[in-house]
Amino acid sequence: MAVQTFIAGAGQHTWRDDAEAPHPAAAMARACSLALRDADVDAGELDLIGCVESLSWTYPDLVGAVASELSLDDSVEHLWVPAGGTSPQDMLHQIGARIAAGELRCAVICGPESMRTRRRMARQDKKPAWPARAPDLHPMGGQPRFSSELERRHGLREPIHVFPLLENAIRAAKGRTQEQQTAVAASLLAKNAKVAQRNPHAWFHDAPSREEIATVTPANRMIVFPYTKRMNAIMDVDQCAAILVVSKSWLEERGGSNRAAAVLGGTGVEEIWNPIERNTFATCPAMKRAFDITLDRSGLVADDIDAMDLYSCFPSPIQLGLDALGSDVDDERPVSLTGGLAFAGGPGNAYVLHALATALTNIRERPESRLLVTGIGMANTKHAATVLTGAGHIPETASGETSYRETLGETPRNLASEAQGRAGISTYTIEYARDGSPSNIILFLDLANGKRTVANMADVAQGAARLLAGEPVGAQGTAVYDKASGRNVFAFDR
Repeated sequence: MAVQTFIAGAGQHTWRDDAEAPHPAAAMARACSLALRDADVDAGELDLIGCVESLSWTYPDLVGAVASELSLDDSVEHLWVPAGGTSPQDMLHQIGARIAAGELRCAVICGPESMRTRRRMARQDKKPAWPARAPDLHPMGGQPRFSSELERRHGLREPIHVFPLLENAIRAAKGRTQEQQTAVAASLLAKNAKVAQRNPHAWFHDAPSREEIATVTPANRMIVFPYTKRMNAIMDVDQCAAILVVSKSWLEERGGSNRAAAVLGGTGVEEIWNPIERNTFATCPAMKRAFDITLDRSGLVADDIDAMDLYSCFPSPIQLGLDALGSDVDDERPVSLTGGLAFAGGPGNAYVLHALATALTNIRERPESRLLVTGIGMANTKHAATVLTGAGHIPETASGETSYRETLGETPRNLASEAQGRAGISTYTIEYARDGSPSNIILFLDLANGKRTVANMADVAQGAARLLAGEPVGAQGTAVYDKASGRNVFAFDR
């Protein structure tokens, strides 16, 4: 199968300083207009408009609201995907499969966030003059919850809790000290920060150094160990992006191949959903499978990739991505095209659209370059990968095939909801309050009976001191179920 799917146009916009962003549907319409203008296409040529759900505002009919802003008629098909870090690529891959089947020729995909404007107004006790909200609609759109009830009971509820667990597991597997691992993480983000400094759409242009990213200060407090504030994705942004996706026949009719990027291949793979049930934390089998399938469809191997945008909500996914490619943190290739979610901005679940839009810009400058764009959703659960190159530089062996997510198919670990007995630490993290004091400890434990569980510690301050003093991974102790709190509690051997 020859490559059939191309990105012919892109648009991005950032509202910064004191500018007030429009409501998300209007922002999406603006991004679409920019993408259409970039490709010199009239909105009337669209077969489909696809929208990634917004976290900052919900609508009774988001796609309809954007279509109305663009004055599209009823002949244009509407496609919606729930919030999720892979959602833009999930949609791109679905559209690509339909283009290959001859069902579509011209589609636009868009995504926004107006989170900074909304939160700023909330702090000022103001209500934005936006369309009526649909309060009963959840942006996640019926997907399973982020983590299991067992995990939530122990404080594991959000990405800020999961990815530090992965970081600490990676550190132990690599045999690094905690100081060495912090330096690795901060170095990767400093590399991204320099990219963001050159990106006109990036949220931050200050390009902090490795030391500035790693050092705990009042302005850069520890959030969840080992991540300081500057190691976290910045969600309070006002940004939007869109890409125009077209068929080979559409492109050839307009002679626009010199400005288009070819989609050489792409897919998604879903990990075991709940983190606690996974067989490994220092590597990511689902990510590796998504990369391997995508590279195979693209007719390439990992070394053929010139630059990457590895999803970087935190430092651990960058390291997992490099590992999945058979590389390591010393890889000299760019690991972000935009500057990543900590510096270019983390607009909810639309970030990958910014990466794809920037990839098109880069390919227009260097049409022969081969770029890998990746996405991650939920608790390092959903993974997606797409390879792009200039329309005139398609490898003969590239199939261009794209597909929606598949499930990895590994057997999850057996769990003990109520732990009792000997246990060893598989990985760990420490959550901190705003005053800098530790507020919770989350431990993944392997029990002597072969089961896995999650636990906290009774004395958080003392437990944090012990975790920071040596090598916690593999350390032994006892886990007991506390009926009063409904939590498992771990104590080190003395």
